[in-house]
Amino acid sequence: MLGRPRTCVPGNLAFALGWAAAGGTVSPAFFLGLFMSLVYGLMANLYNAYTDLAEDSRNLPGRVWLVLRMGHRRTLWIGHAATGTLIVLTLPYGCVQLLPLMLLLLVGAHQYSFRPLRLKDGPVVGLLAFSLAVFGPYLLGAFGAPGGRHDLSGSTWALFGFLVVWFSAKGMVKNLPDFEGDREAGLRTSATVFATRAAAARAATAMTLVGYLSPAVFVAVVLLPPRDLWALVWTVAALVQCRAMARATERARANAVLKVDMLLSTAFLASACCCTHLAGSR
Repeated sequence: MLGRPRTCVPGNLAFALGWAAAGGTVSPAFFLGLFMSLVYGLMANLYNAYTDLAEDSRNLPGRVWLVLRMGHRRTLWIGHAATGTLIVLTLPYGCVQLLPLMLLLLVGAHQYSFRPLRLKDGPVVGLLAFSLAVFGPYLLGAFGAPGGRHDLSGSTWALFGFLVVWFSAKGMVKNLPDFEGDREAGLRTSATVFATRAAAARAATAMTLVGYLSPAVFVAVVLLPPRDLWALVWTVAALVQCRAMARATERARANAVLKVDMLLSTAFLASACCCTHLAGSR
């Protein structure tokens, strides 16, 4: 429950997206990478639960209870164990090929929650660090695919840019239910920098529109194939979700909207994976 596996699914899909973009095929290394992406997400969530007791006392008191039930220090050490596991699992891909990237991603996941950087305590850098949850696994897939192209040019970088923009928008929506608790804790997030929750919701809606429509920009400059435009059909559903989140002033209702939004995100990214795989198979 502290690791929240459902929030790790977009990371798994992003890994598959990077793997397909680099020309990788289904193999044992692919499934190992999927497992690593899952562990990466679980580890980041555990670290976040460990560091955020003050905010969660208002935002998610149930999660604070789970941390205390597990043991505060034990939660930390399980996170460290997951970090060590990821380093070991990277070795079969080759130290020169993937290990430096994995170490950088692990530092980013750690410093999202921990000091001295505590990247989440910033309205812009916090969103970029939050998007590590998808662009980190994506890069692991792009660099780790055996026999892949590994040139990371053109469409590969376009997909990377799309993931950063799109998941930053997801971060703005995710921060809305935490508006009051984060403000009381003194956190400067993409929501708390606005005077009211309503203003933050309008900004999140605008950014969501940008995120979901961003593939069209890359198609227009011929960095992505036209078939990627099929993923844009999810934009309407995303805007409906933003409207529902803006109206969900009660914490329980906001969390229910976030659960549906995660399903929407999964479906949208799965569509992008299918389009990329089809484009790569031609």
